[in-house]
Amino acid sequence: MTDWKTRQMIKASGWPHDPVTLAPGTDFNAPQADGLVPLHWAVQSGKPGLLAYLLAHGADVNAQPPGGHGLLAWALATKNFQAVMLLIDQLKATAAPLPDEALQKRLTQAFAGGHTNAKNRLQQTLRDWQRISKGG
Repeated sequence: MTDWKTRQMIKASGWPHDPVTLAPGTDFNAPQADGLVPLHWAVQSGKPGLLAYLLAHGADVNAQPPGGHGLLAWALATKNFQAVMLLIDQLKATAAPLPDEALQKRLTQAFAGGHTNAKNRLQQTLRDWQRISKGG
């Protein structure tokens, strides 16, 4: 069971099911009865608060959605910087493979016109991820 504050955050995110369905210990990569996958919904909807909650409670960012779409590409489509960075940080922490050059370029371009700190953070994070993926 989730606490009151967490239930309110889940409700405010627009999650279309009862907040109880997102209790800690739930498999957030498993579909609900109607087929909706909590992690995929949070990413595609650009909901960084809910995404952070799911990641903190065991959602697996390495379990890619069907259809060949990656979670990072879905997050990028929302243009939500926080959601993108949450995913990148989690992917980096799990030693996931670096995104291909095309996706890296799209990420950089998507946030190039934003705040300088955001742009710099993204670029540094991608460089760190590249260094980690090379074993250095």
